[in-house]
Amino acid sequence: MKDVYRCVCCSLLSDLGILGQTVEQPEFFWTKGEGRRAYISCKVTGLQSDNYVHWYQQKDGEALRRILYVNKDGSSPVHNTEVPDAEDFTVQVENGNNYVLRVKALKLSHSGVYYCASWDRSSHSETNCSHPLQ
Repeated sequence: MKDVYRCVCCSLLSDLGILGQTVEQPEFFWTKGEGRRAYISCKVTGLQSDNYVHWYQQKDGEALRRILYVNKDGSSPVHNTEVPDAEDFTVQVENGNNYVLRVKALKLSHSGVYYCASWDRSSHSETNCSHPLQ
C-alpha cells in the first residue's frame, strides 16, 4: 500500500496589495498519494518586468523556506539549493498572471504548507527574502 502524503495550501496573502501588486492564493486543503501530481495556484496582478514571484514551503514546527522564485514571465526559475527536493518543483505561468507551482510526483518530503509572495527587484535580496509575509 502506498503512503498518503498531506500537502496543505492556505492563504495568508489573499488579496494583499503591496506597491500596487495584489497576490491571491485560494484556500484549500488536499491529500494526495505518492507519485501523484500536484498544482497550487497563485494569482499575482500588477507585476512589473523587474518583479519576482516566490514560492515558500513550511513544514510542521519549522520556519518558512523559499523553494524557488521566477521572474514575471516565469522563465529562469531559481531553486534554493539548500532545500532538499527544491528541484522537484516548477512554475508555469497561465493567463499572464497565474503562477502555478507544480510537482510531477509527490514524495513525503513535499508535505507542508505552501505560500507565494511577490515584490519588486529593488527589495530582492538574500537578506530580506525570508520576510515577505510580515
